Parts: sequence; structure tokens; C-alpha cells
Amino acid sequence: MRTARQGMRSCTTRATPMTAHSREGTAPDPRLRIDPEGLGFSEIPRSFYRRQTVKVARALIGAWLARVCDGRWYGARIVEVEAYLGAADAAAHSWCGRRTPRVEPMYRDGGHLYVFLVYGMHHCANIVTRPTGFPEAALLRAAEGPFGTPPRLLSGPGRLCAALGITTAWSGLDLLSGGDVRLFRARGVKPRIGVTARIGVDYAGEAKDWPLRFYDVSSAAVSGPARLHVGD
Repeated sequence: MRTARQGMRSCTTRATPMTAHSREGTAPDPRLRIDPEGLGFSEIPRSFYRRQTVKVARALIGAWLARVCDGRWYGARIVEVEAYLGAADAAAHSWCGRRTPRVEPMYRDGGHLYVFLVYGMHHCANIVTRPTGFPEAALLRAAEGPFGTPPRLLSGPGRLCAALGITTAWSGLDLLSGGDVRLFRARGVKPRIGVTARIGVDYAGEAKDWPLRFYDVSSAAVSGPARLHVGD
């Protein structure tokens, strides 16, 4: 298994071989500094991501999204995600098989990153699920940093990406390629998970009511109105 220390590069890096452009993210918030080895992190295998999207989304609660910059690791524990179920899901970017250059990363193998921009300013990161050709993903809605980090620093998909310095330049990155952004399992008690409908998808017909938002009920970093914070 590849260790956290392998593959360290600078904030401005060359892309992995699957793309030709460089991935130039902004610097992460220094308050997110972590030591993956000291925390006992382990890398998540490809088989985890190829499962049914709802299973992956639920299992992402408690995992750590981490990024290396100038030889140092920064990261946060995922506390809120939403599942998007591909061609049959009117809330998904790949609804009805839509396939554009922006959406193309959703069609890759589970374990890739799909990042899109909303309102021309907010980056939103998704973890691609299922095998190649099944355009489904889990949107990372919120995370919490190491002890002492302000609880709302990564509350909401835009804030999460801003704090970690993740932009659309990273869209299509394979999280298992040994690159600068990775997902880790951590030791500890499994969180209690709440379930509600997704946020901000009122345009999606009956899909707007599907119970596909999952979150850690004990986390102060969870986004959205308090009325949506309902235990499983």
C-alpha cells in the first residue's frame, strides 16, 4: 500500500499522465495541517469506490480528504455528502446520459475527482463512484478540520474546496494515482449518520425528494438549515 509520504510534490504540479494541463491549486488553509501517518490513516482501495453510490456516500462520512502542498499534508474529515445517481437522476449533471467536457470525469472509474464551478466562483468537489461508464458521484458538502479549526470553515461545498485549495483544475484526478489529493480511512468510532433529501435541487422533479443526503449528526460543520438535521 502506498504511504502518505510517497508522491509529495509542490502546490503547482504537473498533471498525471491522463491529462496535458498542469493542476495549479491555491494554497490550503494552514489551520488544516495534519500528519496522516501519525493519525494512522490508510488509503482506500478502488473496490470501495466501485460499489453502489449510496453505499459509497454513506461510507465517506468519517473519511479524510487530504492534500499535499510543499511537502506538507492538509486535510479535513468529511461530515456531509450527497449521492447523485447518473442518467436516471434529474439532479445529476449526467442526467439522461449528458456527456460534455465538464461532465466527462463522471464517466471515469470510481475513485476519480469531479470538480465543477457554480455561480462562477464556488468550486464543488465530487467523488466519482461505480465502474467506468456509470456517471454517478458523491458531492462533498462539508468537512471539519483538525482540533481547533473553526467549525464552519469547511461548511458547504464551496467553503470545503476553498479551504483545501481545490479547483476545477483538479477535475479528473485519480485519487489512487499517488497524486496531491487523496482520500484516507481513519481510526475511530463510526459516526451516527442522518439522512434527508438533497439541498438545492427543487428543479429535479420527484428526484428532489430522494433521501440521498448523508451527514454526521454530531458535527457542527454540517451545512444547510437546522430543520434538515434529522437523525437516521
